[in-house]
Amino acid sequence: MAKWRVGIIGAGAIAQRGHIPGYQTQDNVEVVAICDVNEARAREVADDKGIARSYTDYREMLDKEQLDIVSVCSPNAFHAEMAIAGLESGANVLCEKPMALTYADACRMVETSKRMGKSLTIGFHNRYRPDLRAGWEVATSGKLGDVYYAKAGYLRRSGIPGYGSWFTNKDLAGGGSMMDIGCHIMDMALWWLGHPKPVTVTASTYAKFGPQAKGLGSWGADHYPAGARFDVDDLTTTFIRFEGGQTLTLEASWASHGTDGQRIQVFGTDGGVEFSEKLFGDQPLRFFGEGGANLIEGTIAYGTASGSPYEREITDWLGRIERGEEPLITAEQAAMVVQIVEAAYKSAESGREVVL
Repeated sequence: MAKWRVGIIGAGAIAQRGHIPGYQTQDNVEVVAICDVNEARAREVADDKGIARSYTDYREMLDKEQLDIVSVCSPNAFHAEMAIAGLESGANVLCEKPMALTYADACRMVETSKRMGKSLTIGFHNRYRPDLRAGWEVATSGKLGDVYYAKAGYLRRSGIPGYGSWFTNKDLAGGGSMMDIGCHIMDMALWWLGHPKPVTVTASTYAKFGPQAKGLGSWGADHYPAGARFDVDDLTTTFIRFEGGQTLTLEASWASHGTDGQRIQVFGTDGGVEFSEKLFGDQPLRFFGEGGANLIEGTIAYGTASGSPYEREITDWLGRIERGEEPLITAEQAAMVVQIVEAAYKSAESGREVVL
């Protein structure tokens, strides 16, 4: 087939990274258009990356370009409307996480994808990391016996993104650490657990560093001086119960006094698997089990993969579209993340458990 024609909505992430995540190295892809409400930024990125046309109105881009693929990289509040518009234009859509701010909007995205017969996936690129995939293979292999509990966390010591920009604006971001990096670790934990159905959510949120302009990180295309808007969480802790009795404790922080990094632990009656970037160094995966009367512990080997997780995600997704297969990261799975995160914020605000 001819090259996939790609249009990108949102130039900030590209300006920050210095590259177009996943697309630049694809031989069968051409990024033909980019859109951003910041006209100067859209033009700058287009000129720098050799993109033919730039727009400030995404609907104009969708009307004029006859795109095969739309990548939605805008602030969170616009994900649903832009993804739905992309699908209705006849394109397949890769939407950045979080999928949407509300479960209702996420479900509308799923319905539109099915109605239009187009593929919709969400940018949880960590599923394409060899180490995390190896952990998933063990966690879902049956070797752990009855899996009943999991813990997961994505913690930063100092990493509040885009202070004063849309990242720390509740109207545009929907939330802070849980909505941003918490979505990533939530997706990983649910994947390792096999996506059981959540039934209740209890959570607490904190904002101890951001209001003081402390714990700031370098990520984000825009940063403002101390005193800028910060009305989101910089740490959230969540407890989820699932149908069948499994439970998950999950933490996410942009700034905190503790060991940073990602960590996942899954506990079963016959064994456990644990991933930790910081604690285990070059061999981040561990298996725990029994050998007769003895407790055993060992590392889990995994291979390497060429390219970045972004590149592997695009390659795999496009191949699945061509073969008529569903994406690795399905829209329904991503909607479950939104359902839990939305309930977590409601629980934190009310001080009560939320029943789903």
